[in-house]
Amino acid sequence: MLALPELQRAFWRAITAGESAPELLGAVASTVPLGAQARLDVYATMYAARIVEVLQEDFPKLAALAGDEGFAALVRDYVGRHPSTEPSIGWIGASLPAFLDGATRPGLPAWSADLARLEWTRRRVFEAPDVEPLRLEAVRGVAPETWPELRFGLSPACATLVVGWPVHELWSPDGDPHAALAPRRTALRIWRAAFHVYHAPMDGAEEAALARLAAGRPFAELCEVLDAPEAAAALLLRWMEDGIVTEAPAEGDPGAASLP
Repeated sequence: MLALPELQRAFWRAITAGESAPELLGAVASTVPLGAQARLDVYATMYAARIVEVLQEDFPKLAALAGDEGFAALVRDYVGRHPSTEPSIGWIGASLPAFLDGATRPGLPAWSADLARLEWTRRRVFEAPDVEPLRLEAVRGVAPETWPELRFGLSPACATLVVGWPVHELWSPDGDPHAALAPRRTALRIWRAAFHVYHAPMDGAEEAALARLAAGRPFAELCEVLDAPEAAAALLLRWMEDGIVTEAPAEGDPGAASLP
């Protein structure tokens, strides 16, 4: 009889890799009409089906693009190369975008990996911790001469994603998942407000300014990448309205200004 740890490992191999050791089969009761192997196969089938369901929830646009059978086949190939390594099934899709980078699959366009990156980043943003955003009232009374050195933080529920294709254009509810896209470097700002996740493309100036804000640089450095201080102030106001600006993180706390 296998000890419990060995039994658990053998059961894991049976449902994930189809390796049913004789010792494991001997520990599983056979019943009519299902024998030991058939009973293990039920768990293996359920395990695979559950992963497909989870990844359909995490990558709905990609799943629609691939179709039910195509997506299930994609997931089987993916999990075969990237088996679960975390206690939570919520992390099972972490390597899917990179997997798509190196896999040519019938019916999936070249931009499918970037689509998966956007969907995965949206999920991470949705689950990011809550931080109280900085309200406009907090800066109304700031003396003009102190603005150049004023510093801010970036909410953990905000991320920047740079992709090689404008996959955000596929996001409208009535958008065609098979629409033709031309490659184009695209920087996206992805953020959460309440229980909703949004994303929007950024031009070069906003991308550079947001990177400086996230790095805790003073307001004067944000102005350097924009046409005028008024433009920097307008951009900061828009970010504050979106709820992504926070108080400056404490010195020596780099994690407070970026997505974990």
